[in-house]
Amino acid sequence: MDATRNQLVERIRAAIGGETDRWRILDISVRLIDSFSDDFNWTGFYMKDGDVLRVGPYVGPVTEHTVIELDRGICGAAAMQKKTVVVDDVGSDPRFLACSIHTRSEIVVPLMDGDQCIGEIDIDSNRPANFSPEDRDMLEAIARIVVDRLRRL
Repeated sequence: MDATRNQLVERIRAAIGGETDRWRILDISVRLIDSFSDDFNWTGFYMKDGDVLRVGPYVGPVTEHTVIELDRGICGAAAMQKKTVVVDDVGSDPRFLACSIHTRSEIVVPLMDGDQCIGEIDIDSNRPANFSPEDRDMLEAIARIVVDRLRRL
């Protein structure tokens, strides 16, 4: 990971380290993640609640997808597969649930607590193939930090 991405990871670690409120941990994290790139057009958390994902704190336009069943969408796929899903061209992926007609690419990073997916980071971009392997590494590191902080509440 390059220095800029490392700085974001460490900034999030420091910013949420003393937080004791679940919503604040997620909100602070999502705002810092979103500030990383002007090409992140919707950045948010979905948290697992039984058999669905419920939208948590996010930055971006209002979404109609406040609840996503685990068998739907790229978010559902990432939660069920328990691994990061990167879609360079959402128009070519039939799983894509459109939040915006402008979205061209998406990355979804599960929040893994052991072998359990407890939620995910979801980012849409209006640029095709916007998410690099370095972005993936950065977001997976952030996911681990967020899960660790939530676990200690």
